Amino acid sequence: MNYEFQGRSLSGRSGVEDRVAFLRSVYLWLMGGFVVAGLGAIASPFIAAGLLPLTGRFFPWALFLAQFGALIWASAVSRRKPLNKVAYGVFTFTSGVIIGIVSLVTIQTAGLGTVVAAFGMTAADFLLLTVIAFVSKKDFSFLRSFVAIGIGIMFFGSLIGAIFHLETLGLMAAGVAVIACSAKILYDTSNMLRSEDLSDPAGFALSLFVSLYNILLSLMRLLSGRRN
Repeated sequence: MNYEFQGRSLSGRSGVEDRVAFLRSVYLWLMGGFVVAGLGAIASPFIAAGLLPLTGRFFPWALFLAQFGALIWASAVSRRKPLNKVAYGVFTFTSGVIIGIVSLVTIQTAGLGTVVAAFGMTAADFLLLTVIAFVSKKDFSFLRSFVAIGIGIMFFGSLIGAIFHLETLGLMAAGVAVIACSAKILYDTSNMLRSEDLSDPAGFALSLFVSLYNILLSLMRLLSGRRN
């Protein structure tokens, strides 16, 4: 087994150890993001109670802008230690706050079972896609264009649906999001197994987290769509 890394050949045991260490680091970053997001979800009712009087009906947009800014920051500094930990933590915490608020609203409108089902389906989807990528060892880079188009449809469809209160368009965008972000998990995992650059585990973890976040919220939207 041979890998190329920073202009030199990595072979045999050394190459495998470097690759395993890189993968371990990616998933440790990802698990850390889950923990921080969980803290954000727990704190979400208190944060909402504090910010809602200040932002009023613009509260959802304020959260969205804060999360988007945190994502841009985390992406830009993913290789800069220790700033990458701070930025990653801010993004995952903000995402957790949003997940917590959406979960509470979903419980009120569609029941606790819908939220539990969405979390379970997201976890199963991630596990299945990860196993497929690791076992098949297939290069899924051919999904790049499909992922880019799908994410574009997801983003603009959700945005337009939210602005103009188009429920059907929002549900369609959620369906596209589940498919596109699932494909992105395959693409990212395949890239992790093949990439020559093993210096950015935070960047890979961030990408996986964003995909899982979008799948989770989209599944909540789809499962509760008929009841809202």
